[in-house]
Amino acid sequence: MEAAVAAGADAVYFGLQKLNARQGAVNFSAESLPDTVAYLHSQQVKAYLTLNITLSQRELGLAARTLMLAQQAGVDAVLVCDPALLEMHTFFPGLTFHFSTQAGISSSAGMRAARALGLTRVVLARELSAVEVRAAAAVPGIETEVFVQGALCFSCSGRCLLSSWGGGRSGNRGSCASPCRVLWESAEGGAQRPLSMYDLCLVEYLEQLRDSGVRSVKIEGRLKTASWVSAAVRLYRQALSGKLPEDELRRQSSALGDYTGRPLTAGFFAGVRREITGESARRNVQERPLSRPESDASSQPCLRIAVSEDERGGTLWHFTWSVRQHTLRIPPQKIAVPKRAVGLSLILGRLEEAAPKSALPLQITCPAGLEEKLLPRRCAAEVQAAWAEFLRRGQSGGSATVRTTLPAELNAYLQREATVCSLNRRSLGAVPDTVRLGLEELALLADAPDCLGKQQLILACHPRNAAGVSELCTAAKTWRENLLALSLPAVIYEDDIALIRPLLDFARQAAITIEVNSWDTWQLAREAGNDCAAGAGLAVLNASAARFLSRQGCRYSTISSEIDAEQLQDLCQQAETALLLCVFARPALMQTRVELPAEFSAEHQARLQDSRGIALRPRREGAVTVLRPEAPYDWRALRNPQVRVAYLQVDLCGSTAPYEDLRAVKSEPFLFNYERKLR
Repeated sequence: MEAAVAAGADAVYFGLQKLNARQGAVNFSAESLPDTVAYLHSQQVKAYLTLNITLSQRELGLAARTLMLAQQAGVDAVLVCDPALLEMHTFFPGLTFHFSTQAGISSSAGMRAARALGLTRVVLARELSAVEVRAAAAVPGIETEVFVQGALCFSCSGRCLLSSWGGGRSGNRGSCASPCRVLWESAEGGAQRPLSMYDLCLVEYLEQLRDSGVRSVKIEGRLKTASWVSAAVRLYRQALSGKLPEDELRRQSSALGDYTGRPLTAGFFAGVRREITGESARRNVQERPLSRPESDASSQPCLRIAVSEDERGGTLWHFTWSVRQHTLRIPPQKIAVPKRAVGLSLILGRLEEAAPKSALPLQITCPAGLEEKLLPRRCAAEVQAAWAEFLRRGQSGGSATVRTTLPAELNAYLQREATVCSLNRRSLGAVPDTVRLGLEELALLADAPDCLGKQQLILACHPRNAAGVSELCTAAKTWRENLLALSLPAVIYEDDIALIRPLLDFARQAAITIEVNSWDTWQLAREAGNDCAAGAGLAVLNASAARFLSRQGCRYSTISSEIDAEQLQDLCQQAETALLLCVFARPALMQTRVELPAEFSAEHQARLQDSRGIALRPRREGAVTVLRPEAPYDWRALRNPQVRVAYLQVDLCGSTAPYEDLRAVKSEPFLFNYERKLR
């Protein structure tokens, strides 16, 4: 943070130790939030707090307290994506909300949706082209922010389940294990890294972004060193001012790539979608010290105390234990009675004595000469008390939050007894009543149309042209009696809007519900006057999110397939709106615009497998390539009366044998996260 400010950043975004999309970073403590914001404001820099993950039911109280702390500290904006936070927004009139890139806003329709929902800025999806960015930025009354430097995800923004599928570490909750960076084998043999993206660099496109109406350019700084952040911010500050010649611009931007060892690309923005994957391991960076961490020891897990002089006067005391961190500022003090003052060296000795006698080494750093500084006894006591509290929290694994009083109306909102929706009558273990499939799966069932019986159908729509729209409308007419909804794509871009609108017109005239899977498609359905429901692209982990979606016109909400058993029970017991639970699926683990190498492509009918045995099959669905697992998860044999929903769904999308999938239940099926803890 300090490096970013010193290098000329206008704003810094950062997360607290919980509920942000970079749980692997050494984030800020809640205790330090007021001082952090005060410091940024003293430097005329804005403070943006990230609260940008999908929230479970039990995390709503912590989220509310975090918002209250943010409002009290004077945070300039909070980056969000979970609909539950949009419902809470009314309780925090002093806070400005921005949509995180995790919200997956990818078109001008999504920008209009964000404006209607009360947000003031959108961090656009990272896979947009220059033309698409311009269209989004042209929407009046709301600002756009664009990532210009940092890592790129292979999957579309906010649309990856691969890490969660492989081990319960959800990228949508800040715990991504980066499985895209590992080696994958094709059916033809030979390991490659077809999912490992190059890093983003748009330093040569800043003028074009400015001309497009983009309000803010964003550098990914978390999980980087201070020296890298300093170099990156300084480079972009100079580039924005036009002070660097092109050859120097390229030289310095190239140096930024040495930190990860991956090539840099202008990627999607420049219209490049192929040959932008394949690297993962770091290169040798010995010749560029700027890209290396300042100290090898600083990255090791240990207990650390670092004392430094505060440029505003006084001293700063930095405490670190693993990923926990706390900073205490002691303002400049007058020493009224020098004999009673305490030297820093003595204070540090007392802190060392209080440290736990554990295997963790204690590292103490203090600049030469500062140890002789004197503090009043009350300040020494304050430092010792802060250290003791920091150690207590570290040993107990206590919350990284501080106590704060919530408004009475917000407390009532969080603690009120839910009136469970009467439509949620089907318990886990009942016979599924809903089937989701696309035109491909319908064609495979042509020889056994009666197998669907009286089950309700959700027809997945991902047209690529006008003929595809016509085919979908014909299928919808044929299955009208069984049809619960037409499901729109989870990802659309500006050119797809023209294909979506005829489907919306058809559905409205035929009185067919439209299942929306993004805020972009929600806005289009809203503008066209359609009845709608919320599909897996707007999946929920908490009942407040479902309630907010209901208030936006969605007749049911889809429960996230990432959810674990405990979270599922908590959600259902608080649900005041109709829910849909998918009990069998090959979910879209990744959705991408990247054109894969031939041997890994959908056109090649490829099969990708990693060292853990996870096998993926790509196929083209509308504007993107979708990677679905070869083997499904299946909850149909589970029994849980505490899980009650309106619809139990079997999702046959991606099935090569839908008839068999409908009838067969394995004795030991894969349960996804049901029996493990979702992180």
